[in-house]
Amino acid sequence: PGGYPRTLENEYTDILNLGRIFAVEDRAQALVEEMKTEISRTKAAVEGKAPVRVAVIEPMGDSLSNYGAHTLAGDMVTQLGGELAHPDGSEISKEDLLACDPDVIFVVYMAYSGDDPESVMAGQRAVIMEDPALASLSAVRQDRVCLVMLGDIYAAGPRTKDGIQTLAAGMYPELSE
Repeated sequence: PGGYPRTLENEYTDILNLGRIFAVEDRAQALVEEMKTEISRTKAAVEGKAPVRVAVIEPMGDSLSNYGAHTLAGDMVTQLGGELAHPDGSEISKEDLLACDPDVIFVVYMAYSGDDPESVMAGQRAVIMEDPALASLSAVRQDRVCLVMLGDIYAAGPRTKDGIQTLAAGMYPELSE
């Protein structure tokens, strides 16, 4: 995916550009402001706490894709005050996942038309939760394996807001109680 890092800044710019193209600049500006507010509110609420260590992974057959520092998901985690447990590389082995032992694991899913979204979500989560080799992960033991929809964290445009909210809720469940 492109040779340059995806960031929230890129998404804001894309949204504002689309707002200009479609003459809905006020709505675009409001959406970007909502996203920025969500980020700063979350960061302020967790200031002074040890950063939550996060991995965003996508099971792909026998391998695990890793959303590292150069991805939109990675930038969202960092902007929300988290720390990427495995910032480098686009793939992660089970051994590396065990070695970095994140506090929270987000499992990416994508339900295509005709798929039952619930079973896709359950299946993706089960790849991590039900693998005996990963049973010692603190995220598995603490039941902090969360789902995030691909469309909310990858070239997401207007859906970026949903991605920010999903990541914030999984990283800081105490804020939404």
